[in-house]
Amino acid sequence: MDSLMIVLNQPTGMWESILDAFKGAMGSYILAVILLAVIVRVIFSLVDIVNKRFTMKNAQINEKMKPELEAVQKKYGHDKQLLQQKQSEIYKKYQFNMMGSCLPMLVAMILQLVVFLTLWTGLQNVSNYNIANSYENTKLVYYNVLLLNENKNLKNEVETLIDSETPYTLDVNIDFDNSVMTVLLSANDAEVYSEDVVMIARSGQGYINEQIYNVIEIYATEEVNEETGEVITPLSAYEQAIKTLAEEETADFYLNNLESFLWIKNIYKAESPLTSPVFTKDEITNYLNAYYSEDERALEDEHDYEGQIFDYVVSGLNNRDVGVNGYFILVILAVASSFLSIFLSNRLMKGTQAGGGKMMYFIMPLILGIFTLMYTSLFAIYIIVGQLIMIALSPLNNLIVKKWAAASDKKKEIKKQEAIDVDYRRKDI
Repeated sequence: MDSLMIVLNQPTGMWESILDAFKGAMGSYILAVILLAVIVRVIFSLVDIVNKRFTMKNAQINEKMKPELEAVQKKYGHDKQLLQQKQSEIYKKYQFNMMGSCLPMLVAMILQLVVFLTLWTGLQNVSNYNIANSYENTKLVYYNVLLLNENKNLKNEVETLIDSETPYTLDVNIDFDNSVMTVLLSANDAEVYSEDVVMIARSGQGYINEQIYNVIEIYATEEVNEETGEVITPLSAYEQAIKTLAEEETADFYLNNLESFLWIKNIYKAESPLTSPVFTKDEITNYLNAYYSEDERALEDEHDYEGQIFDYVVSGLNNRDVGVNGYFILVILAVASSFLSIFLSNRLMKGTQAGGGKMMYFIMPLILGIFTLMYTSLFAIYIIVGQLIMIALSPLNNLIVKKWAAASDKKKEIKKQEAIDVDYRRKDI
């Protein structure tokens, strides 16, 4: 087999870097995402205040212009050129600019769309990296346990027990962080053999799949009799014991190191009863493909080395009932919180025409529901927390908008009164 060097690098985009910094400070991606959602939504609440104030101001101007616009429409409707001229005069009279009135809303929409898409991409990149990294660590555990086939002292002890038909228990305790694996062999409730084995670890330069593939090919390959279809296992009793141990320890390692949150078993996958918390072959081959060079990618496409390794690494997990990764709860919460946020905003701004249209009640919840259904749970959590922050801030935002409008109206009244007073003084003179 030609060498495939896998070097997994942390995603380095803007959002990915911010999330990694938050995770380093807070200890988990869940808390990092929640903090990011709070910060982003607080910033957008300021944008929302400005946008609503402009929208309210334009609505008030439109209300004042409405009778005059209707009058000129009725009077000059037969002459489009003259009608446009009269309408322009009314717009100028009230200092109304059609393009300017739409600009704040357009800028806010573009800004939110950019943040939505880039953050979704960033969170998906973080999830893909962590899924690939989890697989690589699990693969490394499988490989290190299989290497016990080369441990002659352990092999002699186990074969002696097998020959004497003495029941035994073979187990390993893995300290992955320190790259140490403690091997324990017991028989008749007594320890027969114990050894600390230094594990082969992933270095900063990656490690070579060739070594893993060769070990799996030698010790974990089954042959099939082409005539009878009978499976012929070319493994000794000891080798079979090590293979079984590797499968069990790999499954335990993966399941014990899953990053979960509440009922979600794997936060890097979609929260859905249709999704398993275990990585799939397509996910792994697609994610790792991004880390190969062109030559390595061509080799992988031709021989499917990673796919063959994957089948052995997950063999123990395939025998476990790992359940599902959720129950559509995040989807329901995302849709409900989006609907409630739009409803509350429109309700609080009733009479100002500053709220969203009726279609927004359905379009935005539908879009968010699709994203939370199909992509990483991290993004779903971000969406839900963000919507809840918006709901919590809506009363305050709308109060600020109304206070701002009232202060502007009062300022105009003062200026108007001052102008009248000045005019009276001039007459007296």
